[in-house]
Amino acid sequence: MKELLFMPNVDMPLSQLRDYKPELTVESDFDTFWEEAKGRAKSVPLNAKATLVEDHPLKSIHIYDVIYDGADGTPVHGWYVVPAGEHKAGSLPVIVKYHGYNGNRGNPHELLHWASMGIAVLAINTRGQGGLTPVGASFPQGSISGWMTLGILDPNLYYYKQVYLDCIRAIDFVCSQQEVDASRIAVYGGSQGGGLALAAAGLDDRPKLAMPYYPFLCHFRRAVEQHNGGPYVEIKNWFRRFDPEHLQEEQVYRTLSYFDGMNMASRVKAKTLMAITLQDVVCPPSTCFAAYNHLAGEKELKLYPDYGHEALPFHEEAMMRFVASNL
Repeated sequence: MKELLFMPNVDMPLSQLRDYKPELTVESDFDTFWEEAKGRAKSVPLNAKATLVEDHPLKSIHIYDVIYDGADGTPVHGWYVVPAGEHKAGSLPVIVKYHGYNGNRGNPHELLHWASMGIAVLAINTRGQGGLTPVGASFPQGSISGWMTLGILDPNLYYYKQVYLDCIRAIDFVCSQQEVDASRIAVYGGSQGGGLALAAAGLDDRPKLAMPYYPFLCHFRRAVEQHNGGPYVEIKNWFRRFDPEHLQEEQVYRTLSYFDGMNMASRVKAKTLMAITLQDVVCPPSTCFAAYNHLAGEKELKLYPDYGHEALPFHEEAMMRFVASNL
């Protein structure tokens, strides 16, 4: 079957998706907003602590239980895994992993494949979700259960502002490690983790590679209209509960524009490998293509027509090959 005749079950025909590049929603003060936020964050000490896990059965890696302070002082938890042995200063490339919605840093053995490639890796918890990192803030308006609508009427107070800064400070942490080569940094993750990888690479020039797969937090207005499952429904439910006539709709989407992976992608300089699945009803393909088509730097796409929002073990190997060739 010719590509032009292929139509995904959940979104636009593939021929349209490949060219789908909606107008960015960047506000005039977008860059100023983030430069000021990052500037304030830099004045906050990282206060990082890494404790060696001595009783783990894996002996081919060194595992550290990490805590560092977010920009608002919230303790952020993570795993830092390094190949066993002595390492010269600046000798190891490093990868930072961000997890999916309501997930956590996972288990150290899930990072073993990177360490076996001679790469250090940090996996952090997203605040308030399924790990040890607390949410660390209060919010002025009512919200829907979940994280998507906390502070949604003000970009300065929106939940994901501190989350994105946590992701940048994860890069600060790995750069502070003696064995890390700060010129060889990659960021990656799936779903929410993919959106966070885009944010980290869009807001910080240090990552050389970015590897988001079916990224969440992209092209919010389209996502809320098109999704058929997952966290975007929280935004719909916020309107149902607090604003049934959508009188505050423009303010809501103005706030979200500062956190939109489509806008972040336009500022990414890292070489990027993105995976998109065409049967994804949680992060609709058009929202992912919106981000991919706005990527500013060198990029490569892996397309999986018959997969949805699910595990992609074969793509893990694709990312390993991408890292081996480029990091």
